[in-house]
Amino acid sequence: MSLRTFMTLSVVALMIGGSSVILAGWSLQHKPSRSSDPISGEWDVLFVAMGTTTPGTLELKLNGHKVTGKASSAHTGPGTVRKGSWAANTLSFTLEFAAHDSIALTATLKDGKLVGEFRTEGFVSKWEAKKKAGSITRPASSTPVVDSADPISGDWDASFEAQGTSAPVTLKFKLDGDNVTGTSESPHLGPGTIKNGSWTVNKLSFTLEVAHGSFTATGMLKDGKLVGEWNGSEGMQGRWEAKRK
Repeated sequence: MSLRTFMTLSVVALMIGGSSVILAGWSLQHKPSRSSDPISGEWDVLFVAMGTTTPGTLELKLNGHKVTGKASSAHTGPGTVRKGSWAANTLSFTLEFAAHDSIALTATLKDGKLVGEFRTEGFVSKWEAKKKAGSITRPASSTPVVDSADPISGDWDASFEAQGTSAPVTLKFKLDGDNVTGTSESPHLGPGTIKNGSWTVNKLSFTLEVAHGSFTATGMLKDGKLVGEWNGSEGMQGRWEAKRK
């Protein structure tokens, strides 16, 4: 079967099936050496102010360098984490409350604890937090992320493989925060649009929409290449990889 015939049948199957491509789950076997995400999880917090200690809780979620979440204490009531970031072992965020002034916090991770300062109501004081027992931290990938704030944006020569054949596709990614957008070109699929893209913790996922259908791909950055899998309707599935131009 020629490559053009295979790709034509694939598009027809997508149209007949009338369903979008389902995200393919996949994993790479590795031995984690340390945590790439020491922040996500639930934390028991102690705020020290004016000779008293106020307990509270934090629930943090790390996505790239962005931190979101929520907080609560008997003194402040429930709050929301805003403007959160984690970089160079430094955490910073603002807690916003409905019934209390906002609190600006900074901290570093030391011996498994967050230790730092907070600012609110015209004064500065100390705070610390310890992760709750059983709060899960995601393991590190055995492959480090490229030493760049943006390892994704740019043009990539990709090859999508299935049933012994492969189709070349040029992918043009643009990273904005954790969101990935872009376009594609292929002599067999024609022009396409990259949607629902995300890049977080060395993992890429996106949906590629072309004239006659769409499919969703996942991948990781390994040795300078993006490698992963895609899965389509009617049992169609395969692997893909891409190398930066």
